[in-house]
Amino acid sequence: MSIKIKKIDFKNKNDSRIIESALNNWFKDPKELNLFEPRLHYPFNFKKWKAIVYKSSNTENFTLIKNKWVIGIGNILFNTDLKSAQIMHIYIDDNYRRKGFATNIIQYLEKIANNNKMKILTMRIMPNNEPAKSLFTKLDFSKETTNVISKNKKAVNFYKKII
Repeated sequence: MSIKIKKIDFKNKNDSRIIESALNNWFKDPKELNLFEPRLHYPFNFKKWKAIVYKSSNTENFTLIKNKWVIGIGNILFNTDLKSAQIMHIYIDDNYRRKGFATNIIQYLEKIANNNKMKILTMRIMPNNEPAKSLFTKLDFSKETTNVISKNKKAVNFYKKII
């Protein structure tokens, strides 16, 4: 299955409308929402998600498109002062998982970070998200630490040197 990776802008009404529809569909299950963004509460609220996560203008957002349908997203935040980038979110529609699409978007984001002369790429993963931990380990990310991200919620930090 071939996919396209398309950069999107949440300030663009059409891009925002399309991604809001996909996210509302994906996060009908509170467990999926918790793995994706534990700072949000069920039911999913797109405006709150944008306000919490995408305050920075240093974030780039991408969709994975198959047959004109959004099947996943990936987001990256750049910290140019520290020469580091953080993968904010990776999400693949349940119907398209275990087909290599998450690997595709992670490698794409790594390439974007490299092109922007970042030296390290990081990702926070919920401790109970075993598939994500396994995937990042397979892609040569190293486990760094566990930290508190909000009340009673922790995340496992992974990192990879890219230059």
